[in-house]
Amino acid sequence: MKIYISMKKFSLVISFIIFSLFVSAQNLTLEPFGPTFLKPINVKNAGDNRLFIVEQKGYIKILNADGTSPSTPFLDIEALVFDDIVNFWERGFLGLVFHPNYATNGYFYVYYTDQNGDSIIARYTVSNSDPNVADPNSALVILKVIQPYDAHLGGEMVFDSNGYLYIGFGDGGTTTGDPENRAQNLSEFIGKIIRIDVDNPANGKNYSIPASNPYANDGDPNTLGEIWSLGLRNPARFSIDDVTGDMWIADTGHNSFEEIDLNVGNVGGLNFGWKCYEGNAVFDASAGCDINTLTFPINEYAHSNPDIFRCAVIGGLRYRGSSLSGLYGTYFFADWCSYEIFMLNWDGSNWVRTAYMPSITSQRWTGFVEDINNEIYITGYDFADNVNGGAGQIYKIKENTLSTNSIGSKLNFSITPNPTSNGKVLLNFLNNISLKEINAYNLHGQKIKINLSSINSKTITLEFNNLSSGLYIIEAISNSGEKFQNKIIIK
Repeated sequence: MKIYISMKKFSLVISFIIFSLFVSAQNLTLEPFGPTFLKPINVKNAGDNRLFIVEQKGYIKILNADGTSPSTPFLDIEALVFDDIVNFWERGFLGLVFHPNYATNGYFYVYYTDQNGDSIIARYTVSNSDPNVADPNSALVILKVIQPYDAHLGGEMVFDSNGYLYIGFGDGGTTTGDPENRAQNLSEFIGKIIRIDVDNPANGKNYSIPASNPYANDGDPNTLGEIWSLGLRNPARFSIDDVTGDMWIADTGHNSFEEIDLNVGNVGGLNFGWKCYEGNAVFDASAGCDINTLTFPINEYAHSNPDIFRCAVIGGLRYRGSSLSGLYGTYFFADWCSYEIFMLNWDGSNWVRTAYMPSITSQRWTGFVEDINNEIYITGYDFADNVNGGAGQIYKIKENTLSTNSIGSKLNFSITPNPTSNGKVLLNFLNNISLKEINAYNLHGQKIKINLSSINSKTITLEFNNLSSGLYIIEAISNSGEKFQNKIIIK
């Protein structure tokens, strides 16, 4: 049996899907977890109830499930790490990952830039006598990559279900955009994600190249067999979804666009297009890409925006917990400049992006982590706070328990007329109201300007100015913090 649906009804169905995602986004809140840390740049868990915080200056700190943090660092490699992270703020201690068998072998891997500014991947081992302290003398250097410039160094490391280690390297970073076209050069690690086998070293190295890597046996002696994917500007944060095996890459853009790349099934050899393309836009047509071989982003956003400035994407995890209702499978990411937290969801035909704007505007987001229960956290630090070393905080992403859209809500209101064509409507509250504020948003989560008038105990007259036709969200917030959202259609 075939079912037919008109385009008008189909659009309305999609609008309701997007609206429900938006409501979920607006009901989020950030709860500080644990003490402050100094420039927390990366956070991981080791398969237990602790979180491990990478401080960019050269430390790993432990954050226990009860919110306490031991005074002694888990690892101190400050003497090895590049000193001047104030002026060269993309260098330093950048990455951490625990071996899949950490509980038995005690191995973990770190990514830092050394005193020359070059990238070092090293293995350390936990102490035999104290699970809260690593053995500082156990270092085994796995890989060293000479860096041509001082930025776009990557730093993320992830293990897959086969036990292979993935490492992200950016293009080095200049204001002219990868001038040597390194991201497209298969003889360099720069601008790539590589995949190596750290459990079976071979050929005089402390790792081997998996035979299934796309360039492991291509017959070209100049090609690096470690390369898994290429054409990346700065994959500073990427992750592998444990449920699907897909790889999600937040690749930092140049001057115009930020992008989210999705490697479905995590297959090798994908070319994500930099520097031929920045997002979906041509950046340098002379860089030699075959458009038929490129993988384009599933989502992009521009830096230029009439309401807010965005500058660098921060990835990113797909949520697999249970406490955030309606958000299972949502991909969370953020922006370094706008403070926004974004969510991507599949609506049946497209990836739809919604945004949550937290009240916290002192933290530059640096990454996400999930705990042993797959609940999600975000971390950031005060970029301007060099006096105190860049105070940072870990936040748990939670639902706002004061928020409700239930029929019994004291803030429940209707909108008339709805749809509207003249931009003037009446909010009709079911109960007497004690309001803190009224907000309006478009479907990208951007706040839009409204005018309020004729306010009494149960009604408010609201006016929009020069809005294009479409679906918008009206949000009421009471003095006690309770929220209620409703939709309005502008003809």
